[in-house]
Amino acid sequence: MTPLVSIIIPTYNRADLLPDTLDSLVAQTYINWECILVDDGSTDDTPGVIEQYTNKDSRFRFYNRPADRPKGANACRNYGFEKSNGELINWFDSDDIAAPDFLEQKVKLLQTDPTLDMAAGYGERFFEDGRENLPVMPKDDTTDNPVENYILHDYCFYTPSPLWRKKYLLETKEVFDEDLHRGQEKDFHFRLVLKGFKYKRFTNHPLFFIRSSNEGISNTAGMSLSAKRSVFQFRNKQFLYLLQRDNPAQKKLIRYLFYRQAALYYDMVQTAPPEEKGKIRHDFFPQLRAMAANKALGLKYAFSVQLGDFVLRLTHRGYKFFYFPQFDYRSF
Repeated sequence: MTPLVSIIIPTYNRADLLPDTLDSLVAQTYINWECILVDDGSTDDTPGVIEQYTNKDSRFRFYNRPADRPKGANACRNYGFEKSNGELINWFDSDDIAAPDFLEQKVKLLQTDPTLDMAAGYGERFFEDGRENLPVMPKDDTTDNPVENYILHDYCFYTPSPLWRKKYLLETKEVFDEDLHRGQEKDFHFRLVLKGFKYKRFTNHPLFFIRSSNEGISNTAGMSLSAKRSVFQFRNKQFLYLLQRDNPAQKKLIRYLFYRQAALYYDMVQTAPPEEKGKIRHDFFPQLRAMAANKALGLKYAFSVQLGDFVLRLTHRGYKFFYFPQFDYRSF
């Protein structure tokens, strides 16, 4: 039995890169797949490129994001999921490359063990300037606490990595958060980590190749203000989830999130245009203040950020009031 795999790809102005991605799917050793491409309103020839593939291969299906869905890759991912026919689901990005056995190896893992909810792989990051590829191999079991591993110890799943059983996704009722513009896959997978799933990871060789980018949730330098807002929102969601559940590492995790949020808040206020600074304060300082007031921290940290925000308003400085490196518990 060869189950149908639905590969879901959001697209936006990818006419120059998309052929490499789609050619890597055509070259798959596992052939029972469909590829659902959902365009987010491209203004280049992306639809024309996709049409070339749909005309040649009926496994490619093309949709435009419905007008009543918010703009963004997450709405496209969710819509593609709604349109999928496969028993297995693999989201993919429109500028990444799949190894020839990208699907085959993960399908084998799921077929070998029917109790698995997901099969994963690892990948490599590649660079257009000819630099050597860098392995993208997360750590799966630094501790026996999956939530701590996910927040602190590089336990994660990049967008192309997981091949999910659709049944599991439907049962959990989790989808991508359409309000986020950065960190969406980390948010999605974090919610699934909280619910628990069984998986295995293929590690013999890389199964996917990620086109390099200097933007990521762990590196806010150079991010747009919109992306920084999304990262802040995602981390605040993690904080709220922790409050709802008992976890042996709760105190450490809340302290770490506070450390990251305080520094990010300062960065957002500092780099926002003058007309945006007030809105940043209005939208995000109450969240930071609530986190600082948590019993995992103590009153001096709430006082520090409150004083820091006052100094920041008056002098446009005050980073020391928002910098708490003693709470950086990461192992990577």
